[in-house]
Amino acid sequence: MFKTYQKSADYSYTEGMFPTFELVKKHPEAVLALYVDPDSASSEGALKLKELVSPSQFIVSGKSVARLSSKGNAHVIGVFKKYEEKLYPSAPHVVLVNPSDMGNLGNIMRSMLAFSYKDLAIVLPAADRFAPHVVRSSMGAFFSIRQETFESFDEYLAKYPRPYYPFMLNPSTTPLSKVELPKDSSFALVFGNEATGLPKELGNGNTVFIEQSKDVDSLNLATSVVLALYRFRINR
Repeated sequence: MFKTYQKSADYSYTEGMFPTFELVKKHPEAVLALYVDPDSASSEGALKLKELVSPSQFIVSGKSVARLSSKGNAHVIGVFKKYEEKLYPSAPHVVLVNPSDMGNLGNIMRSMLAFSYKDLAIVLPAADRFAPHVVRSSMGAFFSIRQETFESFDEYLAKYPRPYYPFMLNPSTTPLSKVELPKDSSFALVFGNEATGLPKELGNGNTVFIEQSKDVDSLNLATSVVLALYRFRINR
């Protein structure tokens, strides 16, 4: 029997029909079980899911759905094995250095997919990327984003050497609206922790800041990332 989510476990969950479909379609090899509430077992969505998994994986159990659902209103729970992936070397990367907010992490995955970015590097320590809250916040995009973790930014850059654009709150650097966009797709957009930002030593000749009014201290991390994704998407 699967227990409620623990970071130390080797499995996690989807909650709801759509993210569970994304799990089954994008990573069928990771599916361990689908728990379906009896009231939804004969719905069109549940019947389609049933066709995509083995009979032993499709389990009608209201008690299991209620026990595993964090919000109490999910009709389908997908249990999946945690998996590891590698980034595509020739693709543009988003690099998050020590992100701490699970909602931001999921939202960033969704925004990446919206602008056709599919490679995410996460520098540890960081929020638990497999937590159901992250999966839920991504609206299913989690399963379309290749994710790889690193112990340091230097470790990331050694494995995937490329020009990188660190985003910092430094108005003496290049504003996002005037940044010279890379001609090659092998580049990285780098963002720091929600509270502390990036360490100064990651600054370089490509350092970027996002122009904003003086009425706020800074933008939310997920908002900053989506602005950068859109700006750099123009050249792709």
